[in-house]
Amino acid sequence: MPAADAARDPAISSTIYDFTAGDKLPRGASHDWTLGPTGARGWCQIGKGLASEGNTRPSRQILITQVSSGTPASGVLQKGDVIVGIGDQAFSSDARIAFAKALGTAQAADGQLVLQRFRQGKTEQVSITLPKLPAFSATAPYDCEKSRILFDQGCEALSKRGLKRTDIPTHINALALLASGEEKYMEQLKDYAHRMVSRPVSPEIGLPCWHFAFANLFLSEYYLVTNDQKVLPEIKRLSKYLVDGRGPLSTWGHSFVDPTNHRLRGYGAVNAVGVPVVMSLTLARECGVDVPNLDKCITESAHFFRRHVGLGAIPYGDGPPTTQYGHDDNGKNSASALFFNFLEDSRATKYYTRTAMASYGSDREQGHTGNFFNMFWSLPAVALGGPEATGMWLKEFGWYYDLARDPQHRYPYQGYPNEREGSAHSGWDCPGAYLLHLALPRKVIRLTGKKGSSIEAFTAEENKENMDAGRTSYKGASEVVLKKALTSWSPVARIRAEKELRKRKLLEGGETILAAKDPIVRIAAVNSLKDYEICTKMLDDEDLRVRIAAMQASARLDKPRAVEAVFSHLVRAKGENPVFTQKLGDIFFPLGSRGKQIGDLLNGIKDRKVAVQGVMILLDDEDALVSSRVAMGVRYLPKDEQVELLPKIYQRATEPPAGNVMFANGLRVSCVEVLASMKLKEGLEIAADLVAENSWGRNARIPRAAAVVASYQGHAKSVLPVLNKAAAAYGKGDNKWKALIEQTAKKIESAPTTRDRLKTIKNFR
Repeated sequence: MPAADAARDPAISSTIYDFTAGDKLPRGASHDWTLGPTGARGWCQIGKGLASEGNTRPSRQILITQVSSGTPASGVLQKGDVIVGIGDQAFSSDARIAFAKALGTAQAADGQLVLQRFRQGKTEQVSITLPKLPAFSATAPYDCEKSRILFDQGCEALSKRGLKRTDIPTHINALALLASGEEKYMEQLKDYAHRMVSRPVSPEIGLPCWHFAFANLFLSEYYLVTNDQKVLPEIKRLSKYLVDGRGPLSTWGHSFVDPTNHRLRGYGAVNAVGVPVVMSLTLARECGVDVPNLDKCITESAHFFRRHVGLGAIPYGDGPPTTQYGHDDNGKNSASALFFNFLEDSRATKYYTRTAMASYGSDREQGHTGNFFNMFWSLPAVALGGPEATGMWLKEFGWYYDLARDPQHRYPYQGYPNEREGSAHSGWDCPGAYLLHLALPRKVIRLTGKKGSSIEAFTAEENKENMDAGRTSYKGASEVVLKKALTSWSPVARIRAEKELRKRKLLEGGETILAAKDPIVRIAAVNSLKDYEICTKMLDDEDLRVRIAAMQASARLDKPRAVEAVFSHLVRAKGENPVFTQKLGDIFFPLGSRGKQIGDLLNGIKDRKVAVQGVMILLDDEDALVSSRVAMGVRYLPKDEQVELLPKIYQRATEPPAGNVMFANGLRVSCVEVLASMKLKEGLEIAADLVAENSWGRNARIPRAAAVVASYQGHAKSVLPVLNKAAAAYGKGDNKWKALIEQTAKKIESAPTTRDRLKTIKNFR
């Protein structure tokens, strides 16, 4: 292989790495893998896949990178060896998965893992002797001897290593020991819980919502098992901070809410922590904890997470449901299945449980900043669908468990295929994540099913539908399979099937089933429509999912006309569900759009009353992403329409929406630019405040706001004290901002003094 190709992790291509031919490990290669209970680690070739997460589909060899002494592989493998096959067969598919499946097969037979090992120019068969272990049962981990043995051995090993630091990984490990129900671990757990009380987590810690959430989860579960009164005050303290620290939509970010403006700090909501937070609060309430606004907080948070039901995966933050990563985006749907089960909300529980089951393989392996939480919440959620559901899921994905388990039952963090060193979870000693899955049959704590499931166990047909929905590609699927998937319960399956049918030009008009009682059938019909007029009529359907499908389909058929149709719908409905308007923003004003593009789209609406009213509604949206996109186009509207919108423009310049605060800077500056284009005094004053504000998002906010201030020339001398104070507040580490503000102030100082007064918004009332 040419040296240039060896400088990067290769994607799937015509070239497959061949270490037997002298290829070297590429510079900057992604991590190696735990090779199960062998005691060895190995590197596999990475291919293209989900976003940057990749997969190991092109791998046909495993390069051994490490062998621990005293393990089964010691003396059989050594660093630099290449595994090229299993038994007498060379790898003909993904080497990592084939190896992992061979582990389970060998342990369930005679314990002999026979490999083809290449060393020093010679390939030969070698055998690694592994402890014998049964295969997963058809209902694993229920009625499963393998699950029982691994759980008992894992808990014993975990207990011997001890519960040392009081941190998130150890909280999870402690939950696993608690879930055992074994009296022999209770003194150790009591000591750990009391240490948590004596050394309470500080609200000043980095990422406090994460630390408070998992501390609260463990202590609440511990109290519900033990009734240990000593921990109750700490549960109440943690819960009060979490309730008081929520954002206006009862969501959470990495940090608690900013008390000065009651907005989440930084870039806003982070749902990967938000769901565990509200889960912990629900358990704290069950403990009898009563803090102000606790019930309101849980109810509002449930309302937020319920809005994604039937539409996709819960997104990173305040955005619309996503299908980019499949059915479960980093475990948030799986965690939500458990949360809504706590609330006995069967509709939400069933949907999120189905998405948990449909997420396996490469879908389950991906994850922003690492896939730990995607794995952690997975099987406990699937278990809500019954033992047959977990058994079917583990039959498909149990190989990952065998690969992740080292000889000491540590389950070191694996990560996703293309993950680099330094991940958020690298080095986590967290076997508890896997042991909690194996603890499900014991039903000792709430997270492992103590209170049962609020939904009926899935039928055989539902289980098959759930697993079928999880296929990541419909390439090569028959037309019958594709058209059946168009009416799947799964939005991901529907989208993937529709794309394939559209690609093959097999979609037919769906007008005849637009009146179907089942909204999923109506969605399939809408997605097949070729008639724009019929499509836009479906914007008024009673089902949100159908309305969204109609909006997407109409935009695909005629985007300029669709804007007017959708705006007319907004005006008729006097607003819409936030998910609808979020999707509207994605479709018509996507990230990367320029103000002129947006302005042209808005100006293309023939009914100008509808245009202005629609813009007003979207500016008033609770999501700053949507309103910030629309605000970019306002300056291109006719002046009389801008004047009509002035009160809302001013409001958004000073008071951004509750959601998606990471886009609030863009919204506020766009609104200020409109005010400045009319040379209004309010625009100058707000722009100066935006320059002076020292908060997240300065890179985009300060340069634009400073340009607005400078555009006022001599009039801007009135805000020089604000600018000078802001510049003085910056130290050596912020020379860039200090210099920019000082340069702006100098321009203003050198501008001629003007005697005329600036207009204010009052002049237009």
